[in-house]
Amino acid sequence: MLSIALEQERLLIAERLLSEIERRHGLPHPNQRQLHPVIMDRFLAVYLPETRDGEPAPQSIEYAFAGTLTGALGLLREVVRESAEGNGSAIYVHDLDTGVTADTRELN
Repeated sequence: MLSIALEQERLLIAERLLSEIERRHGLPHPNQRQLHPVIMDRFLAVYLPETRDGEPAPQSIEYAFAGTLTGALGLLREVVRESAEGNGSAIYVHDLDTGVTADTRELN
């Protein structure tokens, strides 16, 4: 069982990171983001969907938590959708325990 201090640290880091990602992409900050330590795991995986001509721009990021880096990448693999005419998508994977961040702005 994780210590309460580690759970709280993960919660604070995740909230800060999600807010920074939203700010970076010019997205509105949700009024009520409900993060709870019970759903938190070591890796935070965040995905900003691509924009496509003629369609509304994404207004929010999608995120989930995983216990392993492989699990986080698997989650992203399930939700990331790209098209030839889309652009501007971004993914982020952050290790909430060590502070290591992987930032990929262009999906391949």
